[in-house]
Amino acid sequence: MKTRVAAIEFGTSKIVTVIAQSSARSNHCQIVSCGKVNYAGYGSGDWTDWDSLNKAIYNSIIAAQSDAGTPIKDIYIGVPCEFMHVRCAEAEVPIKGENGRVGIEDIQAVEDMAADVMNFKDSDDYVIHRSPAWYSVDRGAKTMEPQGMKGGYLSAKVSFIIASADFVDDMRDIMGHVGITINGFLSPALGEMLLSTDPGDRDSGCVFVDAGMYNTEISILRGDAIVHHAVLPMGGNDITSYLADELEIRYDEAEELKRAVVVGEKSKTMLLNPQGKDRNSALSQYKPEVVCKLVEVALEKTANVIRKVIESTKGELALKSVVYVTGGGLACLRGAADYLENYLGRKVKLVDDLPTNKLKSPEYASTLGLVDLIFDSIEQRYDEQQTLPMRALDTFRGLFSKTRPDDDEE
Repeated sequence: MKTRVAAIEFGTSKIVTVIAQSSARSNHCQIVSCGKVNYAGYGSGDWTDWDSLNKAIYNSIIAAQSDAGTPIKDIYIGVPCEFMHVRCAEAEVPIKGENGRVGIEDIQAVEDMAADVMNFKDSDDYVIHRSPAWYSVDRGAKTMEPQGMKGGYLSAKVSFIIASADFVDDMRDIMGHVGITINGFLSPALGEMLLSTDPGDRDSGCVFVDAGMYNTEISILRGDAIVHHAVLPMGGNDITSYLADELEIRYDEAEELKRAVVVGEKSKTMLLNPQGKDRNSALSQYKPEVVCKLVEVALEKTANVIRKVIESTKGELALKSVVYVTGGGLACLRGAADYLENYLGRKVKLVDDLPTNKLKSPEYASTLGLVDLIFDSIEQRYDEQQTLPMRALDTFRGLFSKTRPDDDEE
């Protein structure tokens, strides 16, 4: 039986509505349709242009419906980084499993205890995800699979992703006016990270940088959880604007130059052939090394902030933790990954191999992450006989995402 879902995701400069389809007979998901609409975005915890938001959402939904030839009656909503925050808590409980070994109830108990520490009952916001960063028996080595381990106490660090009450209210109001039922709220950021990163990298902690046009989201991922989250008011637009100001050219010319140059020590070249361009074209007027130097100056500001975030999260990352980079504001800049690798002194992986033929660009990684979480939540909802430890492991393993070593052999 095939399952179809609709989802809407809010980027910093575009709204994307997708209709996706999965089949119970195969571990495969297909993006059936996509409706992309540019809009004013958000900043400082609010929408930049509230009056045009409704129209942009409506047009995005209509475009997806038209592409699929089917109406959207219900939808899942991705909570953008500007309207969410992450809180973590550690807790410890006595192990009550048979023969002193960690059981299902112990795992549930320690996560419930962490939630009690947070005291969410006194908050107006909404917890949309709960996921473990690690477990530990008798304060020993950290693990993601504690079931069956023997000891006296089980401790854990648990991450909670919280959606702003204002955002939830806004979406309920907007979708109510167009007659669409909201199925749930999820974090595209978390889905994107778990979809794009290697479980082995997450076990020791890794950094995830999603640079949009106007904002850059930096997260520290540990286990299956976001343990640190920061949103910076800087993105690809800053690099383009800097080029335009320094060279005194139009914004569109600066964008063309930015996408043509290859930054880095080894490749200060232009990839686009200026032949056939007007003689006044920016591509014809400026030497690659001049443009490259200016782009690097602007890029260094972002790299320096990333480094400061990494330095502020003591104890969460190993010395050789990997940095993942995605998003249209940075991942589309040629040579950026190599530049950041040299600047940060850490291995940098560019998220550019997305597991679908549609929406292949890195700028759609968060949309695919949202879809991944949706189908995973559907699987859990109807698989009532699945045990809790497997749910803890599978909470974020959807139809696109990678599995941990040996999972497929169980």
